[in-house]
Amino acid sequence: MSSVSDDVLRAARLGDEAKQSMGALLLIRYCGWHGDPKFQQWFSQARDALAHASSAAYGVLRGEPVDLEGLRSELDEALEACDPDGPPFEAEIADHLVFATEVLDFLDAPNDMETLTTVFERADELAQAHDEMAAEELPEGHELASADFRSREASSREADSVTPLDRQAGLERSEEFADLYARVIGLSYSEEDAGMTDPGSTD
Repeated sequence: MSSVSDDVLRAARLGDEAKQSMGALLLIRYCGWHGDPKFQQWFSQARDALAHASSAAYGVLRGEPVDLEGLRSELDEALEACDPDGPPFEAEIADHLVFATEVLDFLDAPNDMETLTTVFERADELAQAHDEMAAEELPEGHELASADFRSREASSREADSVTPLDRQAGLERSEEFADLYARVIGLSYSEEDAGMTDPGSTD
């Protein structure tokens, strides 16, 4: 498994458009879990911000103009409204909002390798945290208990740095990652965690 510095060196050789595509694929991998109904009643502002970040990523891949400044402001507002000490999943939300803002900063300045280093480090942290979540929260033997997001992230980054980038293959790879990632998060939080049931109810 290559290091972050190796990944950054490979990415530095890419043109701006390819770098932005790499950033867009990161958003798709990590920001597509917002649709779980257990979370929606609690964080509509953050949900919408993550959804818009995901939509923007698809726009970048299609070569469409994206309002990065406006989206960055939306994410900042959602992050400011987020309480990491709130319900059990609120820290989860904050972590992903922070990640999305960092990716947007890179999309806006694709030659800023310091920001890209931060983005890759953050992606590794999220991947590892959710590997641990899958192992600890899912039943033993569950098909997702060994999702191995860390290895998937490493192989995705390496493939995304190939010139020319096969955007369709990168998109399919990232959407598969996003689906597994969303399922692990959704399965790891109960309806009680999300406030959908009353823990004191006797019904």
